Amino acid sequence: MRSILFIIFIFSCLLVSPQIAERKNFPPGQSNFDIPVLAYHRFGDNRYRSTNTSLEVFEQHLRYLKDNQYTVLTFGEAMERWKNNTAFPAKTVIITIDDGYSSFHENGWPLLKKYGFAATIFIQTDLVGHKDFISWAQFAELQKAGIEIQNHSGSHDFFVDYNDAERAGKFRDDLIKSTALIEKNLGKKPEYYVYPYGEWTKDMVQVLKDNGYSAALVQNSGLFCETSDPFEIPRFPLGGYFGTFEELKRKIDLKALRIIKTIPDSPFLSENPPEIRVEVMPGKINLKKAQFFVAGTKCENIKIIDDPINPAVILKASGKLTARRTLYTITAPSIDGKTWHWYSYQWIRPEVGE
Repeated sequence: MRSILFIIFIFSCLLVSPQIAERKNFPPGQSNFDIPVLAYHRFGDNRYRSTNTSLEVFEQHLRYLKDNQYTVLTFGEAMERWKNNTAFPAKTVIITIDDGYSSFHENGWPLLKKYGFAATIFIQTDLVGHKDFISWAQFAELQKAGIEIQNHSGSHDFFVDYNDAERAGKFRDDLIKSTALIEKNLGKKPEYYVYPYGEWTKDMVQVLKDNGYSAALVQNSGLFCETSDPFEIPRFPLGGYFGTFEELKRKIDLKALRIIKTIPDSPFLSENPPEIRVEVMPGKINLKKAQFFVAGTKCENIKIIDDPINPAVILKASGKLTARRTLYTITAPSIDGKTWHWYSYQWIRPEVGE
């Protein structure tokens, strides 16, 4: 009887650990890396200030990257390096553009060409060729010039608004349609995805995997690193309020806060305000000096578990969350105090409109 119980115990342990191995699809790199993924939407289009980056500021960004000898990769190039355990250059950045607005073709792309950089565009296929959107012929031109084209859905729907019984089916139908359109018009099947509005659930991740996708990007701020979940890769927005030269310099000097797991790991609130436990990889940061922000505002409601083997923080906003999407952000200095590490977690309230 004891031997049977022992076997059951060992089997159960294998099922639940380690957490990082469960999350990752790609092998860890040969060494640590911290890569800022920059997210843009519109360029030189002042009609939409919240998602626009001025041409002056965008050129400042590119000039700074060039002058400081950053390597700029497409998202696909970075994924191939990660999968193949190929080391990244010490200073690497990924540039991404969402939606496929015509202002990129007219204004953003000429600046990228000027500085010799590539980028990845994640497109809404239902709006290709419509007013203010790039056409398929223009996408083909961009692709030929080295711009990578990937998927950002067909309808750009609020998929998390569907109930659990409907969501995966709605998302799957949209994904199959948008994937086919990109492959038909550009001759290459996409394998990377950006969730509309940065909203995602575990069942959506499974649909992506089932349909041959290798990775996906979210809207949570943070850095891509060797412990990232390939279907939850964070990005820093650089449009609107965040579209400044100072924001670029501040964000690309950060490091990733390496997370083992979060409890819970669903974006939906079971209580309001929600509480989350974030387990942190030991040995890199001074957790005693960790700071907690709710939607960018500092919050003191943080409990630090400074355990040398299993460090963690427990976070809870001081008041109820009222927005549709709210970020909990943790920052902490490195042990030597030279750099700051960053991680954010997104909560979603589907009952709240955009």
